Amino acid sequence: MYLYGQKIRSLGKSSSMVGCQFTTILGSSSSSGRSFQLTDISAPHSFKNLPFGFVVEKDGNLKPLKELDLSIKPFSAKKSSRSFNANFSTGERYELSGRIEDPIVFQSSEGWIGYLELSFIEFELKNKKGYGLMMSGEVNKEPKRPLQILPSSQIPESVPLTVPFTDEASHFEEISGGKGSSLGMLTQLSKREKSFIVPKGIVVTTAAYEEFLTEDILNAVKHLEDVAYGNQNEDLKNVCSKVKQIVEKTSLPDKICHSIVEDLKNIFGIEVNKHKFAVRSSATGEDTAAMSAAGQMDTFLGVQGFNEIFSAVKKCWASQFGHIAVEYKRRNGQILNSPMAVVIQEMVACEVSGVMFTCDPVTNNPSVITITANYGLGETVVSGSVEPDTFVLRKENNGNLELYEVIVGAKHQKIIMQDSGGTLIEDIDENSRSESCLSKETAIRLAKLSLKIEKFYKSTRDIEWGILNNEIYILQSRPVTNAAGETDNEIKHEFDAPLRCENEYFTVANVGEVMPGATSPLGMDVITKWFRYIFKRIAVDKNYPDLFLNSKYYNSGLLPFYNHMMGTVAEMLTRYGYETPASKGFQMSIFGRTIDDPDMLRYAKEKMTVGSKPSLKMRLKYYWDLFTYDLGYEKAKKELDHYHLNFLKTKTAREAFEAILKTVSDFNKFIMYQFDGTENSSNWNMYLFQILCNANGRFDDNVYSDFAKLIGISSNAESAGIPQAMQEVAVQIVEDIGAEKFRSMPAEDAEKWLQTTQSLSGNRFRQFIKTHGHRCLKEMCILLLGI
Repeated sequence: MYLYGQKIRSLGKSSSMVGCQFTTILGSSSSSGRSFQLTDISAPHSFKNLPFGFVVEKDGNLKPLKELDLSIKPFSAKKSSRSFNANFSTGERYELSGRIEDPIVFQSSEGWIGYLELSFIEFELKNKKGYGLMMSGEVNKEPKRPLQILPSSQIPESVPLTVPFTDEASHFEEISGGKGSSLGMLTQLSKREKSFIVPKGIVVTTAAYEEFLTEDILNAVKHLEDVAYGNQNEDLKNVCSKVKQIVEKTSLPDKICHSIVEDLKNIFGIEVNKHKFAVRSSATGEDTAAMSAAGQMDTFLGVQGFNEIFSAVKKCWASQFGHIAVEYKRRNGQILNSPMAVVIQEMVACEVSGVMFTCDPVTNNPSVITITANYGLGETVVSGSVEPDTFVLRKENNGNLELYEVIVGAKHQKIIMQDSGGTLIEDIDENSRSESCLSKETAIRLAKLSLKIEKFYKSTRDIEWGILNNEIYILQSRPVTNAAGETDNEIKHEFDAPLRCENEYFTVANVGEVMPGATSPLGMDVITKWFRYIFKRIAVDKNYPDLFLNSKYYNSGLLPFYNHMMGTVAEMLTRYGYETPASKGFQMSIFGRTIDDPDMLRYAKEKMTVGSKPSLKMRLKYYWDLFTYDLGYEKAKKELDHYHLNFLKTKTAREAFEAILKTVSDFNKFIMYQFDGTENSSNWNMYLFQILCNANGRFDDNVYSDFAKLIGISSNAESAGIPQAMQEVAVQIVEDIGAEKFRSMPAEDAEKWLQTTQSLSGNRFRQFIKTHGHRCLKEMCILLLGI
């Protein structure tokens, strides 16, 4: 595995680090949500047992470490584990005890000279189990001075029109493209390893492509770009076809032809015309970890003779303007006219060929090597035209390889080279079909070679190979494009909030009415920003101690999971105390019922934050807000009605995003009004419920019944009038033009008529939209355009 991370380049003059000892404990209790870092460090002549770290409490607040007393029992040969104790303080006292498993010891010789022990620990903190890691180490010697950085290879100032694979200039992707640069580096590796052969060849460089481009080609490409980017309205497929024809009909400049001939003669001698070649595209940006472009551009096999080679080179250059290639580039954000080289490589009439991955090509499991193979040339495997044999090998801990599975494919056909040039498809006989085309020994030999190539490139590889007369030929090596790709599960949970406890509870009650279903990433970001601001402001203004509103280090209240917005249940259940009449009234307002799940209630009680009782002044303010929270509504409504909608007038996604960034905070006051209204309406319900409980002497069905009667009394809820208003519009439409005529109108025509007609139907429809138009499914979704 290749784990990318930071590297210490220099620690400076640090002789005082010699003898430095440190112990760090990282732990978490998944049942309570507590986590911590405890570090004890000593440096000779500087300090001894210096503590630093922090504790994240169950309510999400982080407290710095003030004191630490760490005791670790020495290792005993009779036991496989040791015990430890830690007494520490953040203002609150903690006692931690647990056991340490056998350590893994790392010796460091880079950056600092010393050792590091890494151990798994199991502990108990405040009667809750937890797990973590203990790291301890010592610096034995002064850090080495860093070696001088080797100069990087420089691209030649003058790029030749062609370069052989043996030339170092071929290693640069800017010169040879993705495929050509890889073949140049493989050729270098083959000389060192002597265990495989890279068929000889040359690269027609990107400089030759620039030389080839004429005014007619550039004008045609510019027209193609205008159509592809939506600046002109024309059929893209036809435009691509025209550009390809122009490129293929353009003559190859004499200097390029001469350079191809000279380089091929230098490699293959005067009998070069007897050799057969594979002519393949090699664009910059392809065959990379980000984009493979496999099969997007043309490849020509069995090409023989210079005239055929020249024609194939032009066709390779033209193929990047094919409709499939253009659409692929657009999807991957690539320029359409990318610098492009062409590989001319000697073909080998392989008996067996195929592809191997140094990881599982589906799951990216790095402990697996997968080989697919078929008789003849490897094009049948690369293109997927036949079902090949599949060999799965496992990398053992001792460094050996084990053939784990062999799946014999149907492989009904193979491709072979013809003596006259080109290739031929042949049927495979029944006996050969039923047998695997590789022996166990050959599969393991290929797998061992793949590990050497993986080590050389320092990344998982997708390797094309062939075998002739027991010699292995490597035809190509590219990064596995999805090695660092996100899985479906990762994408689904990409924006999930962190779970600090193993038993968390969330709800879509209330939230699901205005944000049902999935919310867009931008919508989640905007909504959480709005409510995070409001929750913290209310917590400060009203001196609320509860986590629902006042969490410094974690978002609370509204959180995204599986792209759905949800509310945190535990904080809702304990905002007004545990199992109090006020708490039950708040539950009725949010959930429409009281919560009686014992596990959920127990969890909420454990997480409950006990704050100071509100002062008389604050209690009076609560009651004042019950009667005055809507005083500014009319002013806010007028301000909102006249608010500019510039963010709806943008033309590009970038402009829309920048407009949202500039205007999103303008809505804070309106969201504040909305939240105040919701909270005080809930508080009215809560106080009514509490009064009924006190009057009845207990909480029972009678309280429920009386509460329902009070709630059922006529109210001024504006949204309650929506069904009646809709019915009035419908009745008026029937009276004005009749039901059948209206039903026969297309939706666009019906809306246009209602928006423009001066009849009563139009007036009532427009008034309905003005009053209730903002209410709709997903009305808080920023992705959808409201009325």
